[in-house]
Amino acid sequence: MDIYCTRPNCPSPLNSFADLDSGNTIKTIAQKFCTTCGMSLLLGGRYIVEKPIAQGGFGATFLARDRYTPAMKRCVVKLLQPVGLNSSQMVIAKQMFEREATVLEDLGTHSQIPDLLAYFEVQAGQDEFFFLVQEFVDGFTLEQIVAQHGAIAEADVLEILQSLLTVLTFIHEKGSIHRDIKPANIMVRKSDQTYFLLDFGAVKQVAGTAQGQKSTGIFTPGYGAPEQMRGDTVFPATDLYALAVTCLFLLTGQEPEELFDVNYNKWQWDRFVQLSPNFNRVLQKMLEAAPNDRWASAPEVLQALNNPNHQPQNIQPQNIQPQNIQPQNPVSSVKPPYQTSIQVPPPAPLPNFTPPIPKPAARSSKTPWLLAAPIPIQFTAAFLLGVEAMLLWQVSSTVGIAAVGTPANLIALAIVLISIIFLRTSSILDNKDLFVFVNLLSFAAVWGGQFLMKSLFQSLPSWIEIAQYCGVAGFAAIAVMAALRLIFQLLYSLL
Repeated sequence: MDIYCTRPNCPSPLNSFADLDSGNTIKTIAQKFCTTCGMSLLLGGRYIVEKPIAQGGFGATFLARDRYTPAMKRCVVKLLQPVGLNSSQMVIAKQMFEREATVLEDLGTHSQIPDLLAYFEVQAGQDEFFFLVQEFVDGFTLEQIVAQHGAIAEADVLEILQSLLTVLTFIHEKGSIHRDIKPANIMVRKSDQTYFLLDFGAVKQVAGTAQGQKSTGIFTPGYGAPEQMRGDTVFPATDLYALAVTCLFLLTGQEPEELFDVNYNKWQWDRFVQLSPNFNRVLQKMLEAAPNDRWASAPEVLQALNNPNHQPQNIQPQNIQPQNIQPQNPVSSVKPPYQTSIQVPPPAPLPNFTPPIPKPAARSSKTPWLLAAPIPIQFTAAFLLGVEAMLLWQVSSTVGIAAVGTPANLIALAIVLISIIFLRTSSILDNKDLFVFVNLLSFAAVWGGQFLMKSLFQSLPSWIEIAQYCGVAGFAAIAVMAALRLIFQLLYSLL
């Protein structure tokens, strides 16, 4: 059995254990440890990680199995990843993570929000890691579906919108605001095409919040409402704004920055899609810049979708009490006449699709530096290396011959210079600025020799000639580097 290590930056996270492939060992063994870094692999003594799913700013998500269930039920393990955070950032990250667990425990009773299964801490040496385990939803995000199939029809988007409005009604009644609604956080389950709202790490509890309290700047660019981007107080209408932007993405297949006209400071989607008048009106109001100009609650949007003549109530955002919102017209009772039952097809070519695994930051030990370094840095380094080699050649062939004297000493000097160049090639890409300084210093030394030592070394060429030689040598080094890179690429493509 293969078990994936969850420690960040583990050099070899995939572990294979032959003893777990037979019998009942997997359910009776006390613990297993990563053979590379020593991290415990049976998280909480219970959950076995199979593979990574995604990685974000504060954490990583893994697909796992619960060994204490009869069928080794699948689940999702989310790790708070503290690598690279300072102390203040770590405090914020832990607060967000703990808040997500608390909110999921309260909101997971809704059929369209994944259940929270566990929340625990794992100590590994001097490091501590925080995990939460959620119900696994086998499906595709709306972002993946649009990427595979393009824009979604209006009737289907209407059904998505109405389904999610009932979820937002539940969330807002609980006194919470999601604050990060976007296509990547909405999933369609393959078995019955139920829509799930995911990722509650940014949820803000608003019940009992003091008037005028500021919001932390947690949102996805393009989907965050104006008050959220300013760090001001957020409202249920803030979620409605993000949900409307999500609908525009589904309807057009275009990112928010393509749909927002900065010249007129308004959303314009008519050049991509023509909508029915009522749906157009509802979206326009959901996207108003001021929260007070939007629909006040998710039930109001539902009523407006089902009743074209519905007019919004004049409710001030600061007086909204989310926990007291009551749905006025449930979506299940009435559907607009132009709506059809959604049949969003899963991406047929990728039945087992999972988001791509982020590449590790560390350079692969099997990839030579010639291919691992970015091309601009590589060619700059090659030019500087050619310049320095020509400078050394000019000095050794003129000043060096006169100063060293005997051929044996000259050969020894040449070996030393060649060794210096060889050693520098191993660190040139990481010390490019120092290399530039060395070249400028060498130019200055040669130029100074024209005035101070010309009477001693008559064979020293002029500094203009040296600059020309160095330029030719630099571009020649770029050509050689490009040729070597091409050769290495061809060789590695065949291996």
